[in-house]
Amino acid sequence: MRSSGGPVVQAAVLSFLDSWLAAHDEGLAAVIGVDGFAARDRVSSLTPAEAKGLEFDLVVLGGGPMSAVDRYVAMTRATERLVLLGS
Repeated sequence: MRSSGGPVVQAAVLSFLDSWLAAHDEGLAAVIGVDGFAARDRVSSLTPAEAKGLEFDLVVLGGGPMSAVDRYVAMTRATERLVLLGS
């Protein structure tokens, strides 16, 4: 955590999402498994269980602990691009 209270990885996610949204006028994205990320226009913030059965053009998957089944579910929600955050 930085002294501002925001996690360092959050800035990287926001920067990437801003670029992707600007380049994709109609695309939908999901950030899955990133605690504290707030949903915004065209970007959902979900747990793997909440994402089950849904599809998104872009999925950003958090690198925190999750079961192999949850990771598989989250990774298979992307129809065009999957970004894995390291941890």
